[in-house]
Amino acid sequence: MIPSYNHAPYIAQAIRSVLEQDRAVDELIIVDDCSTDTSRAVIGRTVDGYTGPVRIRCEMLDRNGGAHAAIALGLSRASGDVLSILNSDDAYASDRFRVIRDALPHTGDFIAFTGVDFLDDTGARLGEDDPVRAWYRDVLAQASACPTVGFALLRHNIAVTSGNLVFSRGLYETVGPFAAYRMCHDWDFLIRCMVHVEPVFVPTAHLHYRTHPTNTLKSTGNLMHGEGSAALKTYLTLIARGATANKLAPTPENWPVYFRFFTETYAPWFTGQPIETVARQLFPDPETPPSWLSAPKDSAEAGGYLTQASGTQDALALRRVVARLMPR
Repeated sequence: MIPSYNHAPYIAQAIRSVLEQDRAVDELIIVDDCSTDTSRAVIGRTVDGYTGPVRIRCEMLDRNGGAHAAIALGLSRASGDVLSILNSDDAYASDRFRVIRDALPHTGDFIAFTGVDFLDDTGARLGEDDPVRAWYRDVLAQASACPTVGFALLRHNIAVTSGNLVFSRGLYETVGPFAAYRMCHDWDFLIRCMVHVEPVFVPTAHLHYRTHPTNTLKSTGNLMHGEGSAALKTYLTLIARGATANKLAPTPENWPVYFRFFTETYAPWFTGQPIETVARQLFPDPETPPSWLSAPKDSAEAGGYLTQASGTQDALALRRVVARLMPR
């Protein structure tokens, strides 16, 4: 589904990128969140006369409710078991759904995302020395030091945007809708999902993310710390409830040694302070903190993410750290 708001110059390309997939999707739902520009006229012109296999449904709202509300409405109208979001200023690569489908598990719930390419407001690729592309390379490099996609996501939102997410209906119904955040509703949803399933990351780029003066990264930076802290607190509260369905999820139960090392060492994307320091600020009452914050401290092989839980995952993660700190 495409949540649309005031992206008249870009929405046609977004729509066409869905309709022109080399593995056809079943349906496209567009929810325009009371745009004040010409987005609705552009949507109408783009879908009028379409005779292909994709069922198209448009919802034109008479009041603006925000991205999370538009997404919730669009997903509620979807009839399929595989759900996906595309923001109205971005576009899919033509092979996106075929590539993702090949990477998904054969059974069970899932959430997946791919690598990202970056465009400017004219649709041209950003240069390799552009600060946004340099930031993304750095984020992926830091992620590669993590033993799982889940740990990488606790450091950075390597999915970049909600428009990069593909997930099962069953998982969406289990986790619940996107929270009412303006900046980090995607990261919040992702880390809530990884309590239940290990995210699937396809590193090749199959999403075109557009940078322009009004997109979310540039217009909501002031919300970064508040929303990021609230989302992290939600995740820490969830994992404090006990065993997780995803045995690779970053929790002290799944990773008795590495989790402590990780939270003491690494900061989440919205602050320079380690996760443990942030957690102590989020749970200041000594009666309420997760047990791992008050527990006494105990006196990976390189290449690729772990995708299956095992009894040796903690040791493998630590071996990866050692290998990076002391290369041969």
